[in-house]
Amino acid sequence: MWVKHRQSGFTIVELLVVIVVIGILAAITIVSFNGVQNKANDVTVQSDLKNIAKQFELYKLDNGVYPAGTAQLTTLGLRASKGSYGNGFSGDNYNLLYCRVAADGPNKFALMASSKSGTVFIYKSETGAFSSIPTWVDTGSVLNCQSTGVNQVIGTDRDILFFTHSWMSYVNG
Repeated sequence: MWVKHRQSGFTIVELLVVIVVIGILAAITIVSFNGVQNKANDVTVQSDLKNIAKQFELYKLDNGVYPAGTAQLTTLGLRASKGSYGNGFSGDNYNLLYCRVAADGPNKFALMASSKSGTVFIYKSETGAFSSIPTWVDTGSVLNCQSTGVNQVIGTDRDILFFTHSWMSYVNG
């Protein structure tokens, strides 16, 4: 006499359905994590720009002008959360730009920086406020400075704090 044993287990279809559901949940989690991470990078870059601007204002109180050039910027102990900055203009040409007009407008400056999210933030000393643009304005730092309304003299009065794949020595992180 033959005795039939009932086999228990999952069918291949049931296993595939479970795998697909797990995959969908993983995709949703990754997408929402990236959104949170991008927002954190954006906030960090804005905070860095605000702190750098405060250091520039303190320098101006002591010296009557905003800092200009490596020698003066070195004295400030600038800090940036380097991991939050993205590939700047043209890959990594620059991603933190300090624009000023020493001769014609010594009382204003702008900072431009790109976050890992790809957003470019602009801080203007005149307003003390941020604006953002989806990408760098044009093909060079001079034109980007001019787009902020601060640098009116072509080829002068700007410092690049991150240039050709590396941070300037005076930027700590």
